[in-house]
Amino acid sequence: MSGARLADVAADATTDAEAEAQLLRSVSRQLPTGIAVLTAAHEGAVHAATVSTVCVVSQRPLTVSVSLRRESFMTRLIAQSGHFMINVLSSRQALLADWFANPQRPAGARQFDLVKWETDPESGLPVLKDRLAQLACRLTGTLAVGDADALLIAPVVSGRAASGRPLINFAGRLHDVEFRDVVRRQGWREPSAPAGLE
Repeated sequence: MSGARLADVAADATTDAEAEAQLLRSVSRQLPTGIAVLTAAHEGAVHAATVSTVCVVSQRPLTVSVSLRRESFMTRLIAQSGHFMINVLSSRQALLADWFANPQRPAGARQFDLVKWETDPESGLPVLKDRLAQLACRLTGTLAVGDADALLIAPVVSGRAASGRPLINFAGRLHDVEFRDVVRRQGWREPSAPAGLE
């Protein structure tokens, strides 16, 4: 087989692999995820970023993970400070999700100029007002994942919740949701067992 033909075969294989990867990414968007804004600060620098990758990875002690771009400013800032705040957004805060995902927004403290926020008295981190919940976290580990991402592991130090409905990412779009009880089979778990499925 000629060199040109080998190059064509390799290019076709690369195209097929990328198409398969794209298909898998589109399938993964069917997994609903909550939307949150991370806030972090260190030595005068402050930043916020919208994420849909927060996940509880342990109940005892309560520990979360969040995936960020490995070389992002937020990842570096959290690594330097060792702390960050998760602001869980309510369904009324889609504009905030868009704002803190906008790469054209002002840098530093100016990105908060048009936003209702306050300083958390315990951590000193910015907290968005009217958020559904806040979780102050302490970074304990970072794991390189994939080509360019980092998985941050962090026990939850403190938290506070409000009433409302969450902002959900599903199929690549943001959604409000209406929760309704569903029919479940009773008697499969002990009455004292946690409600989460394991």
